[in-house]
Amino acid sequence: MKLLSGLALIALVAVAVIGLSNSASAAVDGKVYVTNVASNLTTESGPPTGRKLATTVYGTYTSLATTGTSARDIVANSDKFIITVVDSDLNLSTVVTSGAGTSGYKVTAFGTNVIDAAGAGFNLPGEQVLVTLTQSTASPIIGGISTISVLLSGTSTAAPGIIVVGIENAGNGVISPVVRLGIISGSGVTAGSSSGLIQTQNRIDIRYASSAKDVITATIKSVVDIVGVSVRLTETTRNSGRFEGYVQVKERTNAFTAGANGKATLLKPATIPALGGPITIKYIDAVTAGSATNTARTATYAIDSTPPTSSISAPLTATETQNRLPSYAGTLTDNGSGLDVSTFVLQVDDVADQANAYLVIAAGERGANFTIRGSAASISTTAWVDGEATRSWTHTQASTLPTGIDVPNHLVDFQARVSDLAGNIGYSDSSTTVGGETTGRHGNQPHSIKIDLVNPSFSLAESGIGQNTTVTPAVDKPNVRDTIKVTFDGNVKASSVTPEDFQVVLSSAGGTFVPASVVVTGAVVFLDLDSTIPSDNKPVIKIVGTIEDLAGNSASQVASITALDKMAPVITVVRSLGSGTGLTTEAADSLTKDKMTVTVTSDENLSQSPVITVTDLVAGDDVVGNILSAAATISQGSNVYTIILTKSGTSVTGGRAILVSVTDTANNTITSGDNTTKAYQLDLGVAPPVSVPANAGTTTQSNPFLTTDYLAGSETASVTITSATLQEAALTAEDVTSQLVSSADSKTFFFQPTTALNNAKYTYIVKAKDAAGNTWTTTTTFTKSDRKDFVLTLFAGWNAVSVPSNPLVTEIGSVLTNDGIKQVVAYDATTPSQPWRIASKVGSGAYSSQTEPGLTSVEAGPGYWVETSNFEDQTVALEGPTGPGDAQPSLTTIATGSGWNLVGVVDQSRTLTQKGNKDGTLTRPKANGLPPATNVTVASYFNTVNNGRSYVFNTVQSQFNELGSADTVTIGSGIWVFISAQQNGNFPPIVP
Repeated sequence: MKLLSGLALIALVAVAVIGLSNSASAAVDGKVYVTNVASNLTTESGPPTGRKLATTVYGTYTSLATTGTSARDIVANSDKFIITVVDSDLNLSTVVTSGAGTSGYKVTAFGTNVIDAAGAGFNLPGEQVLVTLTQSTASPIIGGISTISVLLSGTSTAAPGIIVVGIENAGNGVISPVVRLGIISGSGVTAGSSSGLIQTQNRIDIRYASSAKDVITATIKSVVDIVGVSVRLTETTRNSGRFEGYVQVKERTNAFTAGANGKATLLKPATIPALGGPITIKYIDAVTAGSATNTARTATYAIDSTPPTSSISAPLTATETQNRLPSYAGTLTDNGSGLDVSTFVLQVDDVADQANAYLVIAAGERGANFTIRGSAASISTTAWVDGEATRSWTHTQASTLPTGIDVPNHLVDFQARVSDLAGNIGYSDSSTTVGGETTGRHGNQPHSIKIDLVNPSFSLAESGIGQNTTVTPAVDKPNVRDTIKVTFDGNVKASSVTPEDFQVVLSSAGGTFVPASVVVTGAVVFLDLDSTIPSDNKPVIKIVGTIEDLAGNSASQVASITALDKMAPVITVVRSLGSGTGLTTEAADSLTKDKMTVTVTSDENLSQSPVITVTDLVAGDDVVGNILSAAATISQGSNVYTIILTKSGTSVTGGRAILVSVTDTANNTITSGDNTTKAYQLDLGVAPPVSVPANAGTTTQSNPFLTTDYLAGSETASVTITSATLQEAALTAEDVTSQLVSSADSKTFFFQPTTALNNAKYTYIVKAKDAAGNTWTTTTTFTKSDRKDFVLTLFAGWNAVSVPSNPLVTEIGSVLTNDGIKQVVAYDATTPSQPWRIASKVGSGAYSSQTEPGLTSVEAGPGYWVETSNFEDQTVALEGPTGPGDAQPSLTTIATGSGWNLVGVVDQSRTLTQKGNKDGTLTRPKANGLPPATNVTVASYFNTVNNGRSYVFNTVQSQFNELGSADTVTIGSGIWVFISAQQNGNFPPIVP
């Protein structure tokens, strides 16, 4: 029963694996090679069929750019390479017994697996059968017939008298192996034997060696992917020891920074990024011919992404000739991988295409199919050598150009192209100037020549077209009224053209002229008559001399041509009848408060009335044509047209732009003006002026300047004062018109009463009229009053104070008169050896100084510590603003020293020096003098010195409060401020 169970188990096994073995007889060193898929160049010595040995193998990659001069064409698959590892140590073979355990193959009867090949029954010498090893399809035969054994089924005993005649099919893992067996003696296996349940009669097993297609890995790295990627290499054939995998090189981008394995097949290769080369391949050889193990075997794959250059030196592009069989010459250069000489082609577009509308090699995206026209020149490259860095070539056209044309006047284009061994394709370029490439493949523009056997003839003439030579190259300039542009059917030879070769007859009996000068530009000749051509004239031009084209064809009697009218009308645009009463910009053609008449005059008939566009130039309303948009003018006859513009549609004073467009019967258009330049000013009213004193204001001056400033009120026109009166309270108003003084621009007016004003209320009425005719009355009521003494706020205790301007009497006893004041202390940092200045008194007594130097006066600039025993404020009579005609005081500055300084708050204008300014914020007038004034901050007050922290003292809370740089300064306060030297070591003064 044990034997039976074992035999039953064997019967379940179709293929018995006898063992594993290495097919190589001894360890060998592995080798690594690279092959460019496109060129088949390889580093493998003794390369396989189809490949060619090269010392260095180059490849390239597809450019990221698809169009433009950065794009490149490459040979198909030149961005792919094959990694080959040859290492027979990796060959692992197995011994397969096909038929074992399944009663074997019955060879004495025709069946599914057995076919008689010679004789029948396979039981006599000479008979043969074909046996298909279907039970071991997955295991191909790897050896010859001597490696195959024929066994009695289920045993290891050789079948008597049977040999292997041949291997009909070794199999491939999908197709089953097929062997041919023959009997050389006896009756084969017809007698048979039995052993237990195994029946050997008529049945055999086939034992042979087999091997799988093994897989190994290699790593690849590039200069931009130093980590690299592992590539799968598959054995090319079973038991070959040759492993290969495909890799595609791609341009490194932000989106592609690292390679990927893929399947390493041609269609799904592994990938590696590159920007230049090289690419390094490494394979670890586990077992070597010596004692070393895990030895790195490497190979290098070079990268060349620069296309070869191809230049054509003859014929020169853009030349013209009568020769229909031109000779070509050029040079090919590649200093990288070298030229692939067999790819060189000179492509000549011999198909008739007069204007060269279709290029010999069409433009388009890289990688996309493109059209190639014409024929490839027959130029032998058999004597050339692959890998050459440079090669010159010549060729003479064999067939006439262009084909199918008897008398050509045609452009013919041609271009050379060649690949390098890396796979980059280079094209010749007729213009190597970078930028502005509009034709050609990736900016490589084909060469062209003109083959011309036709005499020159007129193709077009246009009056009024000259040259604008202020740009390079020169371009056409319209409305040059003494010039005619004549265009021939092709380029003319400049040296053959003189003014005397032409005759110009103006239409409508305008006279006959010989040009004063001519300018030749290609196929165009500009005729300068030095005589004005009427706008609507159509001159007739005739050749009376001999003119040649660049190909050498000449014409002396060419049919005359009538020039097209390309001159726009001569127009005048005049504005008039505005309300302006002044000169220049304030005249009736430039200023109005409402209406403005625009008159357009043309020197020829028009196709329609001129159209006018009027635009406000005021911010917020500057929409083109917001007043009128292409509105028609009204004909007055004799090519005169008018339109009256009004203030309608405009809400504020401002400029208006006028654009007039005129078109003649030949459809020539000319414009006058534009939509952004002011043509005239629309003034809708007198701007209310700024008055000093302001309405409801106060003055303390007896003879103040009364100022009426229309400019400050944004008035744009000059102003005339028609009436001015000054009235005191209920008294009779006095006419002071004649006493007003005007500024130079007549926008600001001054009046100073000759009699001192009383302390009373006054009314000042000014009536004005601007240059546009608008009127405005300004009524200002102000009060004349005496100055009120400044007030220092004092609390019982110590107070840090200052005065904003000098007291009228600076003696300390005249300034600080309160009986409660005990001591006054100043601190002068400029005398560091004795900075303190102290004065004291008792009651109403006199002050006495306690220091040397002493403290005898109080002035604007310093700060003072004042100790008082009560809460009585101190009034001080201070200097106020200077009056009209008074000498202007100098600026007050505050000297500084190193360290702490006790300084005051000074008002340079002296306007904040009265009772109402007590404890107020210091302000400064703006540069333009307009309200409101600007608050003075700590940063701006001390901006002339290098200051640190600053403090004021709060007497009520008995504490120092720090001031921030953005805090405002208070009139009447004293400030402790820390000051350091400037970079130059100096201590400049504070300029409040």
